[in-house]
Amino acid sequence: MTANEAVLAMAARLSAIDYARHGDKAWSKAALLKEYCRRIAHWAAAYGCETRGPFFDLALCIDPGVRADQEVVDRVIETVRSGASNAITQVAPFILHWAALRATPGIDVPPDLDDPFEPLILLFERDGGFHIEKGSVELEYLSMPMRIWRNFADRPPMPSFAAADLDEIDRAGSLAQFGYVMGPDGLPT
Repeated sequence: MTANEAVLAMAARLSAIDYARHGDKAWSKAALLKEYCRRIAHWAAAYGCETRGPFFDLALCIDPGVRADQEVVDRVIETVRSGASNAITQVAPFILHWAALRATPGIDVPPDLDDPFEPLILLFERDGGFHIEKGSVELEYLSMPMRIWRNFADRPPMPSFAAADLDEIDRAGSLAQFGYVMGPDGLPT
């Protein structure tokens, strides 16, 4: 797959997401966010990326010469803007530039580091995404201060991204927090 094909495939994936937030997936999204932070912290350390927050242009840090086509980036931002938060429109270009970098011949990245953006994309696909408010990532019923993102580097990897396992995280989290399993409408299922 060429870099352009990889960017177009990722653009299609990001554009197909329904970015409306419902809340019933907040707990799996929190787990995926922590996994993203774990992974991006390892990448930032490996390449000495200077960043204060967890959402940054990793591809730019690794090789500033590799970029996704700006027209594709602009199209994706325009597509997701109607339903997504500003945080999503800021992160989407980083994901597209990463897709270009990963498919560029001659770019060697450490094979022991997991794809940093896959947990974040799965987070979006599960239930729209998140927004950032007052220095925290807000996931409807849960939040995470962004300043602690590097603290997740020493956590073990998330054992599974399987839909059934993520659904179980949501079921258990909803029961623990509210005493019932929440549906997408905020009501008990």
